[in-house]
Amino acid sequence: MDTIGKIMASMHFDANIYLHSQFCSPWGMKSDNPGLGSFHVIAYGNCLIKIEGKPDLVLNAGDLVFFPRNTPHRIQNQTHADDQFTTLICGSYDFGEKQNPLLGYLPELIHVSANEISKLPWFESLFRQIVNEAESGTDGKSLILDKLAEILFIYVLRYFVQHKPNEKGLLAALSDKQLSLALAAFHSDIGKAWTVETLAEQANMSRSAFSNYFSELVQLTPMQYVKQWRMQSAYNALVATKASILSIALDHGYQSEAAFSKVFKKQFSITPGKARRQQL
Repeated sequence: MDTIGKIMASMHFDANIYLHSQFCSPWGMKSDNPGLGSFHVIAYGNCLIKIEGKPDLVLNAGDLVFFPRNTPHRIQNQTHADDQFTTLICGSYDFGEKQNPLLGYLPELIHVSANEISKLPWFESLFRQIVNEAESGTDGKSLILDKLAEILFIYVLRYFVQHKPNEKGLLAALSDKQLSLALAAFHSDIGKAWTVETLAEQANMSRSAFSNYFSELVQLTPMQYVKQWRMQSAYNALVATKASILSIALDHGYQSEAAFSKVFKKQFSITPGKARRQQL
């Protein structure tokens, strides 16, 4: 599995397409879902996205806009002319209370235009499948749409990594020829006794050069990054498996349950045992 695939595999989320409707201008609605990400697919027509303090974003048929985090916004008709029709498909993402660190590296919104989607057969195929399924009256439509929305999130991340390079952050590091080697090695064996030296070796860099470059690009020191992702992976293991806390600690590079629990509580403000009990 590629590095971005390993990172995305650590994410646990629920997707839900909650709206497929046609609107006739004038129309408008607010979107404010605390704790949730969201997206809008423009199946037909056009509209505006309005965010306080930001320029209006025009969306046309075939466009997609994705909000990784809850960003209160208003979506409404673009023109003042009456009898202009727009068809929307809207969905939400629940990434859980302990949201994956990857979301913090994404911008406030990601806009993928119809023109950009048309150049990517894999993206265009999914887009059309979502629209066609939403317009169908077949059994199981809601379940299928929710599953397609899960794939849509993965496709948006793939698109963003490949086509919207960042100057800083994890996604920029994944595109870097040297740092990506270290990240791939770490995410392939997250429980290994990693040090700055061993990570630098994977990147074919000196310890100091690697540490400085990694910190500048990712905005975390190498060992802060290691700790962050180990804790995220451990949290997922706690709530998704029946493995003992000691076993999870050992799998994530800690030599004792006490040492693991101390770092876990500092990261999540909750003990491993309580985190597990809350999911029961």
